[in-house]
Amino acid sequence: MVLSRIWTVVSTNWLREQIGSQLKASRKLRILDTTFAYDRDVDTYKEGYQLGHIPQSVHFNIFKCTQSTPEIPVNIPEINCFTDYVQGLGIWPDTHVIAYDRSLPQAAYRTWWMLRLYGHRNVSVLDGGLRKWLEDGYDVTTDEPEIERSDFVAKLDKNLLRSYDDVIRNFETRREQIVDARGEQSQNVTDAEGGGTLKGAKHVDFQQMFAEDGTLKPDAELKALFDRGGVDLGRPIVASCQRGMTACAIAAAAQILGKENVPVYLGSWSEFSLRAPEEFKHTPKTV
Repeated sequence: MVLSRIWTVVSTNWLREQIGSQLKASRKLRILDTTFAYDRDVDTYKEGYQLGHIPQSVHFNIFKCTQSTPEIPVNIPEINCFTDYVQGLGIWPDTHVIAYDRSLPQAAYRTWWMLRLYGHRNVSVLDGGLRKWLEDGYDVTTDEPEIERSDFVAKLDKNLLRSYDDVIRNFETRREQIVDARGEQSQNVTDAEGGGTLKGAKHVDFQQMFAEDGTLKPDAELKALFDRGGVDLGRPIVASCQRGMTACAIAAAAQILGKENVPVYLGSWSEFSLRAPEEFKHTPKTV
């Protein structure tokens, strides 16, 4: 059950050993700095990556090749544009990609899911991100590596994605459990004005998945969170959230616990709240 953890997340010690004393980035390892801001006008390359990053890492922009809408504020990339972008990052079919972020890890997990969505399965998240890297005493740099362009070709894996129409159909079949990454009593769930969730959704709180140092909690504690949320890992599940970001960490945690290929509802609550009939919505009462 725990064998996939080493590939879903990797430790800072492991990554430091892989980098070693090499000055040039190898095609076998590509480290992505996924510095992220919901405001698309923020230049995360200048205001994040250029200020200091893990050696050999390159900046990865989640908004690249995307067209946001009110229903889907963090959309997936257009496939041809994404192919060109990833080729420029030097990600080959045999490249092990490591995604990290600077604060909360939703951007790294979104990158993990998105690369897998487009056919690159050899991807991991740096457990604890840049914060843990620095706490462990490892250096950062402002040097940017020279990258050889790859021959990557994106291929959409629809098994990892659920649309609004898929979720509506699921209300009839009840084949898949909807697992919301927001805590059941979080404000954007309980707020009668702008909050709510999908009726019948189960909750595994994203924020409770991580220890104080930003690393994922042990497997037993992750499993306990799923159990408390009433999630049966023996049955199909779909991860959801507010914008399709933290849901990706639910998919990763489920993979660590032996549940491979958990799809993410892309539009999540942003889309559902705008489009769905009232009978499919639910706003829990505060306690």
